[in-house]
Amino acid sequence: MEKKNEKDIALAIPELSEISNSYMEDFLGEIQEILDEIELELVNLEMDPGNKECLNSIYCSFHTIRGLSGLLNNTTCIKITVATEELLETVRKYSPVISKTIINLILDSIDFIKKLNNNPELIEDSKFYGEVGRHLINLNKIKDDILLEVRKPMTRDARIGEILVQEGALAQSEVEDVLKKQNKSNNRMKFGEIVLREKKVDASDIIKAIRMQKVRNTNSVDQYVRIPLERLDQIIEIIQNVSTLYDSVKDEAVLRFGSNDALTIESTKAYHLITDVRNILKELRMVNLQQAFQKLTRLVCSIIEENHLEVMFSTLGENIEVDKEIADRIALPIGDLIWLLLDKAYSRKENNNNKRIGSIEVVAYEESNTVHIDITSDVATDIEELKSDNKYIENMQKLNYLKCRLETDDMHGEGVRMSVIIQR
Repeated sequence: MEKKNEKDIALAIPELSEISNSYMEDFLGEIQEILDEIELELVNLEMDPGNKECLNSIYCSFHTIRGLSGLLNNTTCIKITVATEELLETVRKYSPVISKTIINLILDSIDFIKKLNNNPELIEDSKFYGEVGRHLINLNKIKDDILLEVRKPMTRDARIGEILVQEGALAQSEVEDVLKKQNKSNNRMKFGEIVLREKKVDASDIIKAIRMQKVRNTNSVDQYVRIPLERLDQIIEIIQNVSTLYDSVKDEAVLRFGSNDALTIESTKAYHLITDVRNILKELRMVNLQQAFQKLTRLVCSIIEENHLEVMFSTLGENIEVDKEIADRIALPIGDLIWLLLDKAYSRKENNNNKRIGSIEVVAYEESNTVHIDITSDVATDIEELKSDNKYIENMQKLNYLKCRLETDDMHGEGVRMSVIIQR
């Protein structure tokens, strides 16, 4: 009887194995579906980095994958999901927005999990195993950096000089030299005033350092005074007029009394101070292109979806700063120009019933004293036909009103580039 039972069990083992394999396939399929959902949520987070609902959804999804990986006894996937989950939990608690670096790390986690589920033998590959190890280190490092920033004791206030050194704007020796001059000055000139006088840094560097100093030296949210742009422009215009007057006074003082006269020296100091105030006021009008690019992305994506087109659209350079008025208004004309490019490309392929356009990329960058926003498409289009279109002319006029210049070229037949050039 005992031998018969053993035989029955042996016969039943293949059936148990089939059932086990079936469950494993179900678990792997469920993990794949969850990873696809996470990728969609990451796209939403890229559009809206402060969206807590998306972040919570991704956190819960990784928690589920962690459990499924445990059922599959996939220890490497468990390590990846645990480290990713801990990073997400830290971001949920302490970061108002999720950074691009963290989004990229989560995408890497997804990629590693997919590879391991599709090919479990990869874990025997020393190169792949090393990549996973480095990824786990990066996940933990970012998490620890966030916690360190939260727990860092405020032993003393951060100083402008220290911040400028950390940002690479000044060398430590230059800071020490300025501090010596500050101690020797009778009226105790401010650190920022000395480095500006000596042209060691730009006014923009000082402003950024001051902003960083405020963040580091306060435990509460910064307080701001709201100034309408019209009033700010009036102040800038007044400063410009005063600067012109002082320029004349300075030149007259040099002619009458010479360059070493006390009146000439003080007039020159006053002129430089006014110039710095004007530059700082102009800097206060500057904002980055992040919101403009988000608005543009929503606009272009809606056009692509409504017309059922297959287009790869991307933006780069959202941290480039421009005047606030330009940032607020530039998304619409750029969106119209992209729609024009899509329309021209689709009309050429309409007879072939092919709605695959290719790719369109919007890239912002600085060059000399200008900001360029390049709209690049890999679809060749008749440039003259494009320029003669009423929509092109209309949006060129809108850009001219914003004091922007529009240039277009066909990139030697390999596509079209429209450059919006903003003079600073």
